[in-house]
Amino acid sequence: MDEYGKTVAYTTVAKFWGVVKSSLRDAHIDGLIKKDIWSRVKVRSTKSGAHKGVLSAQDFVKLQSYLYQHIDNDSDHGILIALETGARIGEIAAITINDINFKNSTISISKSYSVAVQKVTETKNEQSHRTISITQDLKKVIKEHSDLFPLYNHYYNRQFSRRLNYILEKLDIPRIRFHDLRHSHAIFYYTMTYPIDYVSKRLGHKNTRITLDVYAHMLKEKEQEQNQIALTFLSSSPKMSPDSKNNA
Repeated sequence: MDEYGKTVAYTTVAKFWGVVKSSLRDAHIDGLIKKDIWSRVKVRSTKSGAHKGVLSAQDFVKLQSYLYQHIDNDSDHGILIALETGARIGEIAAITINDINFKNSTISISKSYSVAVQKVTETKNEQSHRTISITQDLKKVIKEHSDLFPLYNHYYNRQFSRRLNYILEKLDIPRIRFHDLRHSHAIFYYTMTYPIDYVSKRLGHKNTRITLDVYAHMLKEKEQEQNQIALTFLSSSPKMSPDSKNNA
C-alpha cells in the first residue's frame, strides 16, 4: 500500500483499500483467512500535489451558491445535481424529467448512462436504485430547465469535468475530480450531523459498513477537527473560582 501511495493520490489509495478491505473481511467470515490482517493497515499517499478530493464546507457552499446564480448550460445542471445528491456522473446523465417527482421533491435513480457504449444501462448495482430527496431550490431549477433532460442528449466524455474545472478555477477553489463531488456531498451531510445510514442510502451503498470503509479516513479527520474545536472552546471558556464552585 505504501508503494502504491507513492504513485497515486490519497483518495485513489483509500478507495482501492476500501475495496480490498471489504474483500478481506468477507474472506475472513467465509473462513478463507483465519485472522484480521487488515485493521492495522494505514492509508498513505506521498505523491507530490496529492489532495484528498473533498471540498471544505466553505468551498461546498461557495460552489453551490455560484451554480444557483450562474446556471448557464447543461453541465452546470449536472454539477449542481452531483453536489446536492451525491449521484454518480452516469446516473446524473441518465436522469429524465419523469424521474423527478415534483410533488414529493425527489429524484429516482434507476439507470446509468455509459459513455463507453453510448447508451443507458443498468446502475452500478441493485443498491444503486434509490430515491433521493432534493431541496426546493434544486427542484425549481430543474423545473425551469426541464427541456435539458435527459442530460445525456448533451453529454459527452469529460464535458462535465471540464466545466467543473473552469468554475473551480474561477472561484479559486482547489481542483477536484467530478466524482469528488459525490465524496464532498457525503462528507458535508455527515458533518452536518446527518446519521451515517441516511448518508449511505443517499449514496446507494449496500450498507453503512461500505460507507464507513470508503470515508473512514475523511471522517477521522473531521472527528479530530471537532475535538480540537471542543478543546479550544473549553480552554477559552471562563474558569470558575473556588468560591463560585462552592456556591454552585
